[in-house]
Amino acid sequence: MKKLQKTSLLVCLTILVLFGSAGIIAYWPAISQWLAVSQTSVSGQSGADPFSYDPPVPSYVKDLHPHYTIQAELHTSEAKISGKVTLEFDNPKTKDLRLYVYDYLWNKMSVKSIRYKDKSLAFTREISVIKLDNPMGSEMRGPLTIEFENPIPRRGTRFGVKDDIWTLTTWYPMLGAQNQQGQWYDPPQRIDFGDPFIYHYADYDVSFISPRGYQWVSSWGRGSTKEVDGSRQEIHYQGKKLLNFALVGSPLYHIETITFPPNLTVDIASVDKGNIERIKTIAQSVFPTYTDWYGPLPYPHVSIAETSTGTTYAMEYANLAIFKRDMYQRNLIDHWLPHEVAHLWWYNSVATLESSHGWLDEGLVELSVYHYLYSRYGEQPASSLLDEYARDSQRLGDRYPSGKLDKPLQKFATEEEFHWTWYSRGALLFDNLRRQIGDDSYKRFLQRVQQTYHGSVIGAEHLDQALGQTLQGEAAYFVPYTKSPNAQKFGPVHFEPYITTVINGMSYYPSIPARVKQNTVYIPLRDLGERLGIAISWDQEKQMIRTRGNGREVYLKEREQFAVIGEKRLDLGQPLLEIKERTMVPLSFFNQALGLETNYDPKEKTVKITTRTAIGKAAE
Repeated sequence: MKKLQKTSLLVCLTILVLFGSAGIIAYWPAISQWLAVSQTSVSGQSGADPFSYDPPVPSYVKDLHPHYTIQAELHTSEAKISGKVTLEFDNPKTKDLRLYVYDYLWNKMSVKSIRYKDKSLAFTREISVIKLDNPMGSEMRGPLTIEFENPIPRRGTRFGVKDDIWTLTTWYPMLGAQNQQGQWYDPPQRIDFGDPFIYHYADYDVSFISPRGYQWVSSWGRGSTKEVDGSRQEIHYQGKKLLNFALVGSPLYHIETITFPPNLTVDIASVDKGNIERIKTIAQSVFPTYTDWYGPLPYPHVSIAETSTGTTYAMEYANLAIFKRDMYQRNLIDHWLPHEVAHLWWYNSVATLESSHGWLDEGLVELSVYHYLYSRYGEQPASSLLDEYARDSQRLGDRYPSGKLDKPLQKFATEEEFHWTWYSRGALLFDNLRRQIGDDSYKRFLQRVQQTYHGSVIGAEHLDQALGQTLQGEAAYFVPYTKSPNAQKFGPVHFEPYITTVINGMSYYPSIPARVKQNTVYIPLRDLGERLGIAISWDQEKQMIRTRGNGREVYLKEREQFAVIGEKRLDLGQPLLEIKERTMVPLSFFNQALGLETNYDPKEKTVKITTRTAIGKAAE
């Protein structure tokens, strides 16, 4: 290299180092935050799980990656919100698009116009659904701009205003939801004891104008406030992966913020400073308790809002726990506030289809209250709550014996049946599991659900997969028991443990794990066979599986329990099985038919297979 080239190279390297160092310094806050998050994530793991083969069960709602940009204003004198939503999302490739409008039949939201880019679109409305032709064509993604006006009921409804406390829950038009096959869900209608709405996780950029002096808590903290003019203020929020975006505010509110590790802030709003202290006492017990059971909330901000007397009992919305002031009577707050806080994990971080799978979140949050009571007060009050659930479940079995946990919300005959089913029997479903597998495994199971399905809409099959992965096997618990009649008590987990396979002293994890089924160790034929040097093919003439290796040629018949070696039939003790389109053979095949050394240790759940030269003839 010439001297000039060396000098040029050194100059370039010097410039690169200088600019690189400057970049690291400039972006160090973001880099350090990323490193902290990465470190937290890694340190929270207990090592790689060799049996986590199966990808997560898909969410019940297909992810169209929506992003909302909302500009809205609260007009307090007229009790209405006017605004504009720009909704950008992936093209669903359907003929029509759908928006959901979760208002009241007697208090309708008005959608004034819908535009795609610069084009005005025609639309029709059917109760809670707005339908319009899909204008996106071949584009992968596009924006709808929706102008709306929403009157606010002057009463203590879930969406409404009472005593100058504004509860703004389902206040804007939302993107419809599809299943994984691309079919739009029809949103169920409100009933007296629940809002069975279907939501779509989304990112939000919200600018909200209200009279100056109003104090707000929201689904994403308190936002950043600026004065618009002498009488109005604008608050800006930016939230990620939210099920919806709600606000509760009042000119009478006092708001205090408390923090919990690793990085959670909790805003508490009440018109009474004394009540805030009482709420803080509960919060300071309940958040650490639930974090221990379920893991940290994957959000930086959540809120607790106290509404007026005579409003809706208690409500859960995205990162919001809401309860009415009447709850202080008979100390109801000590049950229902922990109940609503648990919904921040179950409904909020991980969602379900409320009209059909409400047992999942309601059962979990009711058992969460048990954990809170046990942590704060001890065994006696916590056990009393479980006894109450048991009495409710007994009455449920007596009065509604043929009902079941996965009964749709609209099919319950009474609120009593609804409450006993989803709340009490739902809690017992989870408690029965906890008692069987122990607290440590139960915690690992629910933390796995949170880590795997945050931002997803799930049901019984998702829980069974997570349970099986936690216990390292195939589990069937939630699917069968949510379909069993109320008169039937919950029984044990149906479980087939996975078996670790060791080949010539080295652990090997096939794509379909070995397992115990019908008291027999089953091995995936092709995965293990080819690993052992066994040639496996299909004999079209004989319609049998042909295996060649270790000096032997053996034929197998699908779903039958014999092997053919020359002219002899060898009984394997159990038939071949097919699991996830893979042929599974009893362990005896490798030993008796192929002449390999095998050893199964049931205590360690390990099978060892050692290759050796075949000795003598196959076992007869």
